[in-house]
Amino acid sequence: MSTHSWYSQPFRADGGITADGLLGQLGRPDLSRLTILVREAAQNSWDARIPHHPVIGFNLALGTVGAGNIAEWRKIFGEGVPEEGDPEGRFKNLGKASSIRFLAISDRGTKGLGGPTRSDAEKSTRREWLRFVLNSGDRDGSHSRNPSGGTFGYGKGAFFLASRAGCTFIYTRFRDEFGALDSRFIGAAIRSAYWHAGSRYTGRHWWGRPEAEHCEPLTGREADDMVRRLGLPQFQGDETGTTVVIVDPDLADPGLPDAQAREELNINDAGVYLAEAAAWNLWPIMLEDRESRLAVSVTANGVPVTVPDPTSEPALAFFADAYRKMMSEQGETLSCLKPKKELGAFSYEYTFAASVVSAAARELGIEGAPHHICLIRGPELVTRYHAGPERPNPHVGYAGVFKVSEELDNVFARSEPPTHDNWSHQQLEGREATFVRTLARRLKERCEVISGATATKAYKVGDFAVGSVARRLGHLLAGPGGTGTAVIEAAHRPGVSPAPSAGNHIGPSPHDDLLPAPPIHEKERDGSAGSVNLSALAGNTPAGTATRRPRLLSAPRFEMVEEVPVLVQPVRLQGAGRYEGHAEVLTGEGGTESSSPVGTEAPSIMGWRNSDGVLVRGEVLYHSDGPAEFELLVNAVPDAVLEISVRT
Repeated sequence: MSTHSWYSQPFRADGGITADGLLGQLGRPDLSRLTILVREAAQNSWDARIPHHPVIGFNLALGTVGAGNIAEWRKIFGEGVPEEGDPEGRFKNLGKASSIRFLAISDRGTKGLGGPTRSDAEKSTRREWLRFVLNSGDRDGSHSRNPSGGTFGYGKGAFFLASRAGCTFIYTRFRDEFGALDSRFIGAAIRSAYWHAGSRYTGRHWWGRPEAEHCEPLTGREADDMVRRLGLPQFQGDETGTTVVIVDPDLADPGLPDAQAREELNINDAGVYLAEAAAWNLWPIMLEDRESRLAVSVTANGVPVTVPDPTSEPALAFFADAYRKMMSEQGETLSCLKPKKELGAFSYEYTFAASVVSAAARELGIEGAPHHICLIRGPELVTRYHAGPERPNPHVGYAGVFKVSEELDNVFARSEPPTHDNWSHQQLEGREATFVRTLARRLKERCEVISGATATKAYKVGDFAVGSVARRLGHLLAGPGGTGTAVIEAAHRPGVSPAPSAGNHIGPSPHDDLLPAPPIHEKERDGSAGSVNLSALAGNTPAGTATRRPRLLSAPRFEMVEEVPVLVQPVRLQGAGRYEGHAEVLTGEGGTESSSPVGTEAPSIMGWRNSDGVLVRGEVLYHSDGPAEFELLVNAVPDAVLEISVRT
């Protein structure tokens, strides 16, 4: 009979925590299980990094057990496993499965899980094994010179929640007190509490070498041989670190509502999601110019999956620029005035044509042009993204970074839930609560200024670039992700249509052969030159008439009207009212120029054209009828990016 088997933890006279209670310590996070898993696993690896080690390897490998290894897996789940506490028969099914999926999460350049293998052992300077494998909420011995992300010691629950069988394998390599390399391997499972033979069990199980009151891991060469037989990632040379294998991972599509969450991603799509989740949650510690960084890699059935980073993802590049500015002390300090205290460092960058389409970023609240501040503290993993008001231009946003001051890092750590994805002043008292609450106000204030939310509001129609010279030189402007002066594709959301493709014809208007427009009598209205009363088309609009927003119908196009190049923007008017078109040059900071450079022309409105091709000159259109479609004609300005808006 094999000496390897399962050990089931009984309740002792002084009580204990049930498996369900352990899993419940993470609460009910808003993020998906896959995202929580990436965050918690990376935090554990980053906290366990060897000081001054330049690169910490962090790999997520999705795969299926090979034919040469499946028998060993079946043996683990087919021998000595109590059926109680497993109402769905997950373990029993794994013991007979023809194929088994797994997700192996490995770190290298970390300390590994050393220390005693019994919770009642003598005091030791190393307790990694106890904290991760055996105990719950144990932070004793976890502090080091490296700022720690974990504050509760509950994050390991994310590994069990990510397994449909509630089971993991843990393989670690470390240096013992004499400096020698040692290995350990153990299986750990969490199921429901149950009764068996008149005794009550917690639902926690370990696979290894069972003893009277606990389970010892396989060690040394025996541990290495077991990992080899299972076909799992091994250590090379004198590497140290840990591999946690999630058995039968739950790959429910995070993009679907809970009611449809049983629809799963295939391994390739799940690999892409994990790569994107790693990028958007870990990018501050992935930057290549750091003294010590996390090198993330993802594979799906052995095939590498590209992990986005600031060199390939435009939006992340802007966040990275803001981070570097903040770390070089070129940013600003956000402070609490009463009591007086510096809260932390802040910086931001305007983004240009950096539209975010990642499903993992969408889960964090980022889609389209960013308008967010990335919040971090000591460990520099992303806590969350604070959303501010959007910029008026749908293709211009802002990416900011705020890092808590070192003095207040522990305060903000205590304000976090077990999943470390928010800062809540309700969890604190007194001055500490004031600091967290004040930061929320400071971020709101800064975002309102950066976004221009306090400026005069206009109904957005569209924006686009013009000028063949700027098209060729656009790569010199606006930083990563810029599209020069090419027509920018509009975001796919209600009221916005895609821009025309490069193959669309740009030429004479179909209305070029129209008869001349009827005479228009110009007159001053509200002191605004260029306003006209279009009685032939609309008549006067009564004062105070409510007007709903105009709506963009498609991207603008170029035409020649009266031998003049113009941009034609289709607009749907929702009812009677006064409509005023505006066109301004967009600056590199995302704002608009108040005056034109010397020797250049300012953009201007040629007029409005109705569906019959009748052109009405001037900026203002008085419309007294019901909903109608018009075209706003804007005189093109070379070598500039324009912003068009319509005010009512």
